[in-house]
Amino acid sequence: MTELNSATVEPGTWSWGAMPEQNRRARGHEFYPPFADLAKIPELYATEGQPVDQKICHLHYFTGGSDWYIAEVDPASGLAFGWARVNYSEGEWGYIHLVELEELYLTPAVRPGSVALPILVERDLHFAPTRAADIPAIAS
Repeated sequence: MTELNSATVEPGTWSWGAMPEQNRRARGHEFYPPFADLAKIPELYATEGQPVDQKICHLHYFTGGSDWYIAEVDPASGLAFGWARVNYSEGEWGYIHLVELEELYLTPAVRPGSVALPILVERDLHFAPTRAADIPAIAS
């Protein structure tokens, strides 16, 4: 598990096991889904025998040019299984560490007269559970 910097952890953000949200304020919303939504996501390996195009993706995370779709999750460890595309047009199925995604925070170099927005991963608050074959990024 990654080390936590207590100076950057906001009080009251402990959502899953021992995983606080370090970038809640910068993101403007919760990274992890509410427990009611979490209970609907299969545990790791629960859909192992199912063809990947038939898996249901329950969560979508994104940042410029990158997407992560979550089909299974272990909330105690933050390990998930899903499809990821990281700055490429093609993606692949594999394991995703949600704690590492939540911790990602980069501040680009600022040029004079410009504004630099931080790069951080966000949860798609409007995403509804969808079959993988029906998600254009995965189906293509």
